[in-house]
Amino acid sequence: RTAHLTVMQNCRARVLSRFNDVQSDTVDLLRRTNQLRPLISRLLIEESTQELHSPEELLKQALANHCQQEQLNNEEALEGWLSERFISKDELLLQVSLPLKLSKLALDVFAAKSEARFLQRKEGLDQATYSLLRVKNSGLAHELYLQLEAGETSFEALATEYSEGPEQRSGGKVGPTSLMRAHPQLRQRLLTATPGVVLEPVLIEKWWVVSRLEERLDATFDDSMRQRMATELLQQWMNEETSEVVKAVLSRNNAEGLT
Repeated sequence: RTAHLTVMQNCRARVLSRFNDVQSDTVDLLRRTNQLRPLISRLLIEESTQELHSPEELLKQALANHCQQEQLNNEEALEGWLSERFISKDELLLQVSLPLKLSKLALDVFAAKSEARFLQRKEGLDQATYSLLRVKNSGLAHELYLQLEAGETSFEALATEYSEGPEQRSGGKVGPTSLMRAHPQLRQRLLTATPGVVLEPVLIEKWWVVSRLEERLDATFDDSMRQRMATELLQQWMNEETSEVVKAVLSRNNAEGLT
């Protein structure tokens, strides 16, 4: 971890040095065409992962996935694809290896901080499935609620027939999704709801909403979540570093333009 931290700390200087011989007009062209930030981001990724090596089997699989995605069914098709883009096969292998290397780098550097990020983000990571129908008429909403509570019909049937929102197309079913995406009033009701219990109609903005929590899916901190959180932290670092390098390149470019 210490070695990778040192490499990352030196990334900014190494990427900046790549612009030492780049003409100011070229830098300005990259800026105006929105290519400067993506280029610097890519250089940071390459610099930070240059000492990492992907397992041969994973690299072969990554190349196979790329060929399948691009519909390259044989070596001849791959050669043609490479020729059209003026890149070599080794350069393509570097490209497809970067996601693998970034996953490893994320864990190597940020695994120790991943659980803290998980706890910070847990409310947004938890998911739920719920049923929902909305109508503008209060009387209709209460009538539908009573039918559901009495078990006279299914939520799916009523939502399909009466709901006036997009959930009508899915029979009222929403999710699995984060409750953070729901309206704050609805979210508060569902957070404390008992699965399977129909909630009384409530006025949310212009809608009378009837809802029922179906299932609560609490996020857990397993290996997959550790990787996800570490990757988010690495992405955050990359974004911050990219911004700093862009500022430094443009600042130097502007200074050169004044001389």
